[in-house]
Amino acid sequence: MPAEQAISRERLTEPPGEIYTSTILEPSYRFMLAEYFEPLLRTNEAWAVMLGDTGIVEPANVRALLAALGRLTEEGAESFREFNPAHEYFYSHIEHRLADYAGGNAAGEINLGRTRPEPLTRMALRERILRVSEELVELIDALLGIAEREADTVMPQWTHMQPAQPSTFGHYLLGIVGALERDTERLRAAYRNTNVCTLGCGALAGTSYPVDRDQVAELLGFTGVRDNTIDCVASGDYALEVGSAIAQLGTNLSRCCADLYVWHTDEFGLVEIGDSYAGSSSMMPQKKNAYPFEYIRARGARAVGEATAAFGALHNTNFGDIKDVEEEMVPPIFRACDEMADSLRLLRGTAQTLRVHRQRCASRAAAGFSTATELAAVLHRNTDLDYRSAHRAVGHLVLLATQRGREPDDVDGALLDEAATEVLGGPVGLSDAQVRAALDPTTFVAAHRVRGGPAADSVREALTRARQTAWEARTDLADRRARLATAARRLRERVDGYLGRG
Repeated sequence: MPAEQAISRERLTEPPGEIYTSTILEPSYRFMLAEYFEPLLRTNEAWAVMLGDTGIVEPANVRALLAALGRLTEEGAESFREFNPAHEYFYSHIEHRLADYAGGNAAGEINLGRTRPEPLTRMALRERILRVSEELVELIDALLGIAEREADTVMPQWTHMQPAQPSTFGHYLLGIVGALERDTERLRAAYRNTNVCTLGCGALAGTSYPVDRDQVAELLGFTGVRDNTIDCVASGDYALEVGSAIAQLGTNLSRCCADLYVWHTDEFGLVEIGDSYAGSSSMMPQKKNAYPFEYIRARGARAVGEATAAFGALHNTNFGDIKDVEEEMVPPIFRACDEMADSLRLLRGTAQTLRVHRQRCASRAAAGFSTATELAAVLHRNTDLDYRSAHRAVGHLVLLATQRGREPDDVDGALLDEAATEVLGGPVGLSDAQVRAALDPTTFVAAHRVRGGPAADSVREALTRARQTAWEARTDLADRRARLATAARRLRERVDGYLGRG
């Protein structure tokens, strides 16, 4: 096949028009050159090896193809900076260069029995999933370190942004880690559905040539083959799954940042980030702005938007090989992954500089009657009152104390008896010591020893479990990296074997 015939516009009577070229062809080419250059070369190598092993293509042409692909690898993507409308697609540019280096007859075999876009998005996407997952595990490890350090740091917590119950900073971070662990699982599932090979599906019906789809899947590091050939070209759900996982992760990060952002304010004053992660003001010299939290929240919103864009691109499309699936849904998912990896790095670095103002946390925990539930529990355990009656008495106690300007440490048994008499008809008889111990935030935390609760022993048990989960996630990621590296090595060995090297 002469090199000038490497492109396939024989059905058409005119070259690509200027508007079509500038709005579709060249932007598509630039995107694919940036994202698919290496994946396409490796895919071509695996396909050429398989074509030779099955006897579909004669060894001389296989060797010529592999040698030419090696030359393209050495030259790199930079050698394809110039877009030529006459070659139309990114794949055609590669094929045209292969024809120059390997000869038209050999180059004309590279797409035998296949359609060119097949597994490239999956190869580029699986790398992004791994990167995000690795950054996520690093963040989890950092948060667990802080949680261990602050396991005894008593602080307030809120429901509906009103004082609720005391906890510890370590206990709070373990809650965030729990959500991030589920994000890890979602990314793991997304990787599993992404890392299957579609190569050999043809345009939709496969091929009549005796290709070995399993062999090319193994050489490219995929865990298996997507079976149905229409499903191979039509499905985009794997990318939507990735986008959904990234959007959920971004949402979890943004909620954590919303808390830290509020706690960083002068009004709360519970935490403070290091100066190396803070921003200043061009006008107000007193400012120390917690900008990372703002950036991460905004990027979490963008992740949701990118996932929505990908869903929108596929919504109501035909189940077949169309540009909506092949191209238009892809950039939003790639962008979401890249930004999320950066956000994870940013939050980890910021968190590692975090200083928790423990005394401020303790004093805030002691205010606002956030320990009232424990007083109701003590009242229930030490009297014959049912819990709802105890709850009513304590609720009225808080009302009386608030009306009279009394803080929790200034409440005694007499005030509780007064409250109980007004709502229940008689005193309850708790001592001052019992009332004040129940209202003490440190005592409150220590008493809440339920699994997953804020008591120090419960937190440390949870830390042990979380560290084990993080270790398992890290190990799984290392295994996946190792499997990809092994596949790359085997492909290189097969290529070298055809070329008589090594």
